[in-house]
Amino acid sequence: MRQLMILEVSQKQAYIFESTKLKENVERSEEICRVTDPAYFELAAKRSGLAFDKEKNVVYSGGGHTVLEFPDRESAEKFAYAISSRVRREYPELEYFIKTMEYDESKGAGENLFRLSQELEKKKSVRAASFHQGSFGVEEKDSNLRRAKVITGRVDKIEMPTEHEYVPEGYVMPYKLEELGVSKDDSSFVAIVHIDGNGMGKRVENLRTKCKDLSWEEYKKTLRSFSDAIDADFKTAFRGMLDEIGEQIPALVDAGLNLKNRSFPVRKLILAGDDVCFVTEGRIGLEAARIFIEKLSALENAVDHQKYTACAGVAIVHQKYPFYKAYELSEMLCSNAKRFLASYDDRIKDSGTKGCAIDWHIEFGEIIDDLAEMRQKYETEDGGTLELRPYMLCAEPELWKLEKVRRYRSFKKLLSMLLDKKEVYARGKIKELRGVLKEGEKATEYYLQSSLMDILNLDIFEDHKLEEQLRQIGTGSGLERRAFLDIDGKKHSLYFDAVEMLDTFIGLKEKGEQA
Repeated sequence: MRQLMILEVSQKQAYIFESTKLKENVERSEEICRVTDPAYFELAAKRSGLAFDKEKNVVYSGGGHTVLEFPDRESAEKFAYAISSRVRREYPELEYFIKTMEYDESKGAGENLFRLSQELEKKKSVRAASFHQGSFGVEEKDSNLRRAKVITGRVDKIEMPTEHEYVPEGYVMPYKLEELGVSKDDSSFVAIVHIDGNGMGKRVENLRTKCKDLSWEEYKKTLRSFSDAIDADFKTAFRGMLDEIGEQIPALVDAGLNLKNRSFPVRKLILAGDDVCFVTEGRIGLEAARIFIEKLSALENAVDHQKYTACAGVAIVHQKYPFYKAYELSEMLCSNAKRFLASYDDRIKDSGTKGCAIDWHIEFGEIIDDLAEMRQKYETEDGGTLELRPYMLCAEPELWKLEKVRRYRSFKKLLSMLLDKKEVYARGKIKELRGVLKEGEKATEYYLQSSLMDILNLDIFEDHKLEEQLRQIGTGSGLERRAFLDIDGKKHSLYFDAVEMLDTFIGLKEKGEQA
């Protein structure tokens, strides 16, 4: 009887970010891709004297795992043993799961694949442990690792062809964080950017429902094409982002990026299907995320003919900050951006898939594991909150019209104005405003009036009523000066996000924006 097999690496992020060295992070990410690559399976099977054919045995590869099929249980078991033992020898720190299940001919292809995923999750839930002994107390410590590294003996390791990593012509990929362009004088921050597609699981389910009456071979072909198209489109968006940033590097150098030896200010960490993570020089992290999402949202999947939406989380941290914690923070921020879109569900069905959003956090050193706890530090003395983010990057018209204030382009306009006014207002005055904002709405409005600051007297926000109120700031007209805005029953500062970002932002040119 036909057997289905699913292979997956668990705890991927913990493995990738085990080291604090960028070069090793990249290598570990490539290792994960390698052990779920059909080309690796083919070579491993050959060394074990087993038959493996990508066309016959591969169902699809994507979503963080690979699904295979075999004609009978014996061939499946032999392959599982050959692969698992080899991965264990070559990459002993990887958590590698394999689950095999008999194909139920009485059920459809989609039902069988769904049950296979359930069986894998069941197996993962009953594993002996999901942690490792950190130390035996006798090892020589490596300060670049979170725990002791396993040193393997000589093994008959499969050497996969090195895949050429794209970089715009004339530049080289960095292998150290300091090569991203950080500067001790201007900025020593890096940005960890995590991007995840919206509603991708639901799209897979919709495709399975649509294809439920197809033969197994046709079903398999469609699913594989869909998965391959997702992977190709996200890689296309990433390459487009690199090209757009590459065109602006001379301007970035003029703005303060300390790029040496033709080093590029962006480095890929994870680029597998709809799961993306890369690191940039801290001041261009937000703009790099924006460009990637703009490139992605312009593409259409060749199989289900739908466009993509995605959310981004950007953790801006000192280059010495624990890399794994920075990645965890970027994941939390991305999830928060997704919740922001989903909050419109009561007015627009499936709002979480109809737009793209971004959230970020600048961490100055304190390690906190919970985003909600971090945001508590942004509360004002009068019960409001300093941050306005997350922001919407783009959306379908019905959703875009609902959010007239929390738009990324409005934030960027305000930030650009503040940067332009650095020569008008002494740096100390803007920093003083940041402290006053913490005191709350009344204190801020009094400060703006007494200091005659008019930083919001242009057309920044899309809400015309708010726009009229903002026009009065600093004009002495006596009308209400709005420093905070009530959103969902809580007052949010209109300025703080931009004020906080002043020293950690360099804008990149935009090729178009949503009306």
